[in-house]
Amino acid sequence: MSPLQKIIYHASRTEFNRYFWAGSLTFAVDFVVLLTLTEMAGINYLWSNLVAVSIGIVVSYLLCVHWVFQNRRYNQVVFEFPLFVMTCVVGLVLNELLMWAFVEGVEIHYLVAKVAVTLVVFIVNFCLKKVILFRR
Repeated sequence: MSPLQKIIYHASRTEFNRYFWAGSLTFAVDFVVLLTLTEMAGINYLWSNLVAVSIGIVVSYLLCVHWVFQNRRYNQVVFEFPLFVMTCVVGLVLNELLMWAFVEGVEIHYLVAKVAVTLVVFIVNFCLKKVILFRR
């Protein structure tokens, strides 16, 4: 069994479902910030995306520690949040690279690209968080 299969196998359906809904709420916040900064403030989509994802990281952290995951390896925010952010940096870099590739390379509209990119980053972030932070 591959490492990814083990993670998915050991993650309870309830936990994954909560992560899905928390991720959906985080995505909504992220998407609205991206749209607002790009369309209303006139900021380049990559800079807007960086700000939007950063805000999403805070929303995601709060939801993950208070609602999604039952087991926490660290119960102190001073240790847990920096590790959480480090796992999100992987997603952030992947997010920015894929956004750029889809918009500039494939010439997909940035909002359509955001949806596709989010699906990929969602799975990567779940696996990283489960392995690094939210297991015994």
